Amino acid sequence: MGGCLFLCLVLLSDSLQVLSAGSGLRSCTRDSKLCRDGSECVLYRYLCDGERDCMDGSDEEDCETSCSKDQFQCAHGRMCIEKSQVCDGVPHCQDRSDEAECTKYMEGCSHQCDNKSRCIPSSFLCDGESDCSDGSDEAKCEKEDCSDTEFKCTSGQCVLAAMRCDGHPDCRDRSDEEDCTKVPACKTKLRCPQSKECLVQEWICDGDQDCRDGTDEKDCPVAPVNCGEFQWLCKSKTKCIPKAWLCDGMKDCNDGSDETECPAVTCAPHQFQCGSQECLDPNLVCNGMTNCADGSDEGGSCHTDCAEENIMHCSQGCYNTPQGPRCRCAAGFRLMEDGLACADVDECEVQTPGVCSQLCINAPGSYRCDCQPGFIMEADGHHCKITGEPLLLSSIQTDIYLYGLRSHSLVTLPSSAKKAVLSLDYDWKGQKVFWVSLEMAAIMWSSLDQKMTGSLIKGVQADSIAVDWVGRNLYWINGVKSYIAAIRLAAASASSLYQSIILDEDLDQPRSLALLPQKGLMFWTEIGNVVKIERAGMDGSERRALVNSSLGWPGGVAVDAVSERVYWTDERLKAIGSATLDGDDIRILQIKETTNPFSVAVFNDMLYWSDAKKRVVQAAHKISGKNHQVVLKRPRQPFAVKIIHPMLQMGTVNPCKKMGCSHMCVLAPGPRAVCKCPPGLLLAEDDLNCSNLVNSAFLLLLSLSSVTQIYLQSQHTTAELKGWPEHLALQIPSVNKANLMDYILKERTLFVTDDATSSLSSFRLKDSLLTSQGQLLELLDDAVTAMAVDWITLNIYWSSYKQPHLQVTAVTGTYTAILIKEGINRVGSIALHPPSGRVCFTNMDLEATGSTATIVCASMDGGEQRVVWKDAVQPTSLVFSNNGDNIFWADTSLGTIGSVLIDGSGYTELKVDDGLAAVAVSDNLLLWITVTDKTQLWYKDAQQDKKLWFEVGTQVVGLKAFSKRSQMGSNPCTENNGNCEHLCLATPTSRTCKCSYDHILLNATQCSPEQHCPAGSRPCLDHLSCLPVEKFCDGHADCTDHSDENCVGTQQCPGAEVLAPTQPHSSPPPPSSVSPVSQVTGLNTTLNVSIQRVNLDAQQCSQRRCSGNGHCVETKGVATCVCSLGYSGDSCENRLVKTMQGPIVYAAVGLCAAVVIIVVIVLVKRKKSANLRGTGPSAGKEMSMTDLESKAETIPTSHTASAEKPEVDLP
Repeated sequence: MGGCLFLCLVLLSDSLQVLSAGSGLRSCTRDSKLCRDGSECVLYRYLCDGERDCMDGSDEEDCETSCSKDQFQCAHGRMCIEKSQVCDGVPHCQDRSDEAECTKYMEGCSHQCDNKSRCIPSSFLCDGESDCSDGSDEAKCEKEDCSDTEFKCTSGQCVLAAMRCDGHPDCRDRSDEEDCTKVPACKTKLRCPQSKECLVQEWICDGDQDCRDGTDEKDCPVAPVNCGEFQWLCKSKTKCIPKAWLCDGMKDCNDGSDETECPAVTCAPHQFQCGSQECLDPNLVCNGMTNCADGSDEGGSCHTDCAEENIMHCSQGCYNTPQGPRCRCAAGFRLMEDGLACADVDECEVQTPGVCSQLCINAPGSYRCDCQPGFIMEADGHHCKITGEPLLLSSIQTDIYLYGLRSHSLVTLPSSAKKAVLSLDYDWKGQKVFWVSLEMAAIMWSSLDQKMTGSLIKGVQADSIAVDWVGRNLYWINGVKSYIAAIRLAAASASSLYQSIILDEDLDQPRSLALLPQKGLMFWTEIGNVVKIERAGMDGSERRALVNSSLGWPGGVAVDAVSERVYWTDERLKAIGSATLDGDDIRILQIKETTNPFSVAVFNDMLYWSDAKKRVVQAAHKISGKNHQVVLKRPRQPFAVKIIHPMLQMGTVNPCKKMGCSHMCVLAPGPRAVCKCPPGLLLAEDDLNCSNLVNSAFLLLLSLSSVTQIYLQSQHTTAELKGWPEHLALQIPSVNKANLMDYILKERTLFVTDDATSSLSSFRLKDSLLTSQGQLLELLDDAVTAMAVDWITLNIYWSSYKQPHLQVTAVTGTYTAILIKEGINRVGSIALHPPSGRVCFTNMDLEATGSTATIVCASMDGGEQRVVWKDAVQPTSLVFSNNGDNIFWADTSLGTIGSVLIDGSGYTELKVDDGLAAVAVSDNLLLWITVTDKTQLWYKDAQQDKKLWFEVGTQVVGLKAFSKRSQMGSNPCTENNGNCEHLCLATPTSRTCKCSYDHILLNATQCSPEQHCPAGSRPCLDHLSCLPVEKFCDGHADCTDHSDENCVGTQQCPGAEVLAPTQPHSSPPPPSSVSPVSQVTGLNTTLNVSIQRVNLDAQQCSQRRCSGNGHCVETKGVATCVCSLGYSGDSCENRLVKTMQGPIVYAAVGLCAAVVIIVVIVLVKRKKSANLRGTGPSAGKEMSMTDLESKAETIPTSHTASAEKPEVDLP
């Protein structure tokens, strides 16, 4: 015979299947226990309840008979519970005796049910969810009245009256679209063919029926199945499921393949595991009946009795097995390694997902679930439900909706937004919703009662906002300028004095922000070059990367305070991820409904997210991703989502109340309170008050794309900071690889070199922002190696790799001169002291001369050179003392800070830690940075040893210090540029006038063009060759020293035209992130483009341009000189000797005639060509451009299309 002769056991999924020849199929689920005789299953909660449920009475054996003093004994006398659970409205005893004769129920109790053993609040009544086992909470429900502005659905749901007959069902029973007098117009021009609801293209075949007749989900094409990284392909190859759904006991694949080939079942510690993997109660082993499918529970040594083996020393009992006697443990205990003793099983730790939805309290051999304040235990004893109705707050394009998650009511808040609202949050205490207005560059608010609106702050570009409901602040992210800021919530105080920058360093492109005020923490997503999720205190402290793996493009972020997890959307992975607050236990939920998640919110056991592409807000279980629901579906795009409930913003004391900050108080980890200052003010030593920065010394620390200003007043703290002290971080526009800097106090101007563009630019500091003033110098295939600015004349001293000379360029004119050329291998650093007229620089890479590097000092005109130190190896960061007597440097190879007097005597040295990178001097304070895995800033004065001030993870490439005694004094160049026409260069005793490299000095102050190059050409900077003017700034280096490609913005000298390449009018200038400037031939280091081009009349030109010895001829818009007899040169400045006049006269006459003829011919040809272009190709091109513009105007936007495109029914 086939089959089972007596008893067969087969384990399917999470159930124990019991098949008996006369009894049929029985199943014991994991929350049940099989009676000893195998006749039936009993729920574990019915064990030891004083009632006999098993026929053999085995469910009432091995029960506790006495309770401790702090416990309550249930009436049946066989179970103990905590006294705090008595009369709490939730039965914990199986006989409900802990809730009997209770005269007081929990707060909010309004309805007693389940034989008066359970009490629920009024918000649970008629909410569509059964909370009482007897169903009385959903019985006799009367439909609520709707307001005058609402429509009452047949089901009793209230929706806005304006949504009645709008072509989209808003009532869950679709009654708002019934009995309409006319078919509504569809803005999308797409509707259901029979039921006539309006559709959007994304809703067709999306798996959710939108047409009453179901036509939107008919005849759908079979899409190819491509599983994500965190998904598993069912064997039928028709469906992808999350990997977490594999072998979870539920069939999620249509073919059930996710529950096959699962690993062996692990039995509970108190159970016996069969060889065929079934789990049995010990009482079913060696009982004379085969209970395991393979019979492994019988035979063998079953005949050996526990008493015969004399092992009565088992702590909780013994039972016979085929392998011999074995100690047994009761349910909720496990056998220890010694095989004798039993230990408690902590169900709260070992069961995943958690056996309790919120709080789990372990007990000997058992456990119990509890809820957070404001939540009530469900009848199942495992799940919690919040009192009061939660609301979904969501922005649908420009509208802000409030949707009741239980009543399904739908109302809108006034927003006045004209562009999409991408971020919002709410403050329950203030009864306000805050949202970002893109068109107004402001953070606006609307009252929850829909009666008032206003603005919190204007003039900010916010990408994401978050409300600190404990500390009473609002935070926002600016992703473009890369900072996180905060402002006080009180509307009356929303000014610049009550806002502060929280974080502005090492932020690439922050995207979304979430706060956890209960712990003083904030979380944000970073989508720049390195995608990650970061965490820090809400004061910016204790910053760390939380998640930097399993990420694609993290967008929205939210925090679940109950489960203490952070959640984020990932549009690239098409998933929603989560991790603990420490970044552990990363889980990626990748289901078919998370294809385009934008924003996310977490509430109770559910996860809510918006999908702007599918135009839907959805929900699912936050752990498993199951129990999927469509919450809100509108024709327009949903973006931000939040859940509103008073319990989400209650229960935490505000530590700022007792702080007494003068301006702003923010939360820090703990939470604790910290005072903050607005930009421009500094926190005083009392850490409470903000003071003005008057004549305060400060540091500038240069990073790759920003500069950080730190006032030395903030040095009062004695602790070594693991982060930035009070500071102001300034983003440098369009600079990505900054290398060198200098700063002029009087002009409030920052000079920065950028290795990425081989350029030197200046930036004006105003209102805590740097504004570009343009490029001063741009090199081709070269880079500036050293730079310093003379703060009196604003002349720039510099050198480069391919032009290793000491050069000077005037910032107010097109003048550059070489000061020192010979004997320099590479200049590594430059320092200036204009009052004494001295310059010092490092001469590097001198191994061939027997010295590695030297420090050379000279007059600022390049004279009086002398080596002041020759024992350096890698000297850098040269800096003068304020009085100019000493020169300091950092030797990065030796790890020392050196100093000598200006004559080379009095050498002193300070040995510092490894990684020395730069040094700065502020009055009597020495400061330096070391770089290892972190950047550390140290300081020392004459009275104390070196101390560490702070360390940060930022890459710092430059350091400068300034005080009220910095940049003081004058020299002969202070007034009127020392009467020098080009460059005024100070010396220790006087000044020297210097002309640009292509000019010669006349009368000690005036400059005249040097004439050793032929007309139409210019000399290279090294004067070794001449090149045609069109070779300058053509993108190709022709001079051996590459000086023909030292190109900068153009500024015209008074009284002269400057050659500049022209572009065809039809070609628009290329886009640029800086102010557009023309490129000119040769060197041009001027910045002030406000000076207009000067067109001189012929008399002025002849007098000034041609030295009065010729007359001007304008060719192609450029003035050139035709010299009188006896004179030559571009400016007719050279007088010819008499013996040469005759031949030259004839030659000159012939040459002039030829020039005139050529000019006339060229002009005539150009005029004809221009006329031809005006009637031919250019006209055609202009027509093409017009046609293109016309076509662009006719390309429909989504709004225009909806107005013109005819309506289409689904086929």
